[in-house]
Amino acid sequence: MADDQKEAAVRFAYPNVIWGGLVFLLVLFLVYLWSNRRAKKRLRIFLGPAINRVANLSAVYTRNRLKALTLLLGLFFILLALARPVIEPEDQEIKRIGMDYFIVLDGSKSMLATDMEPNRLETAKKAIKRLLNVSKGDRVGLVVFAGNGYLRAPITFDFAAFNLVLDHVSGSNTYPGGTNLEKGLERVAHAMEPMDLKNKAVIVISDGEELEGDAIGFARKMYNDQGIVTHTVSVGTLEGAKIELYRRKDKPTYQRDAFGGEVISRMDRAFLRRVAEAGRGKFVELDQEGDALVNLYHESLKPMGDDADVTTMKGYVEFFPIPLLIGLLLIFVQTVIPEKNIRHTPRAILIDE
Repeated sequence: MADDQKEAAVRFAYPNVIWGGLVFLLVLFLVYLWSNRRAKKRLRIFLGPAINRVANLSAVYTRNRLKALTLLLGLFFILLALARPVIEPEDQEIKRIGMDYFIVLDGSKSMLATDMEPNRLETAKKAIKRLLNVSKGDRVGLVVFAGNGYLRAPITFDFAAFNLVLDHVSGSNTYPGGTNLEKGLERVAHAMEPMDLKNKAVIVISDGEELEGDAIGFARKMYNDQGIVTHTVSVGTLEGAKIELYRRKDKPTYQRDAFGGEVISRMDRAFLRRVAEAGRGKFVELDQEGDALVNLYHESLKPMGDDADVTTMKGYVEFFPIPLLIGLLLIFVQTVIPEKNIRHTPRAILIDE
């Protein structure tokens, strides 16, 4: 009767390692044979007829062959481990609980305004790090925008690497200047287009000062064409503040307009609310501690992640430690096998006159 169940198969992730390793071991074996034959020949020349009187010559040869064989077997099992043997069982249905989303962070100079401590950008970065602490099982990407949009971190589970990239985001190193949220959203749409995801979302963190583009129209287009939900988070205050470009000897230098006056940047709440409405998302105002961003995640993103797709995946059982352990054990045994010296009878070495 035919077996309807698929039997687990053993295969190697890197089979080329085995073939290359076998060639290497064959070369070692041939070198051993050559050197062993040469050693025997030199011993016969040195001892001459007295070689027949060596008491333990056969035992010496046997001990040497045993050590060589043990070493070769140990190397062979280590090669098997390097080839990464795995058992491939039946396909399994796996449900990944988590959300895939991008953070679109405003990196324009207006984010250096000091109506939040120490400024809007640093407050946003601090809140993002708090968000990552609760984003268990999620994959997150980062896009920074000013006059253009830049993919700083592709969607990833590696939050340590994400934080390293985030730490280097500065309002003074995002070029070209200006504020064009549409360019940032375009970068997200392009990055998410090939992803076959059930739920996709974007969190825009900005002060809302859009000088170029049509972010509202593009947020609507992203939702209609790709199903990407756009949430917005405002940073700053309605009263606004000066934009501190840099500080020397505790003396700040502020951005000035074409007439020499110091620029006051104000958060545009209405614009960000319209972007969220167009993208079928929510709008929140960021507080100093970042609680609003964490609450947005729990209320809107986490429920979407809990409703993840069930995907069929192959489960692999690694068992490379077994041949690795055997190989190391054999090499250890080879090192502890004692050398056997040649012993001869009192009359073994004679010179006929």
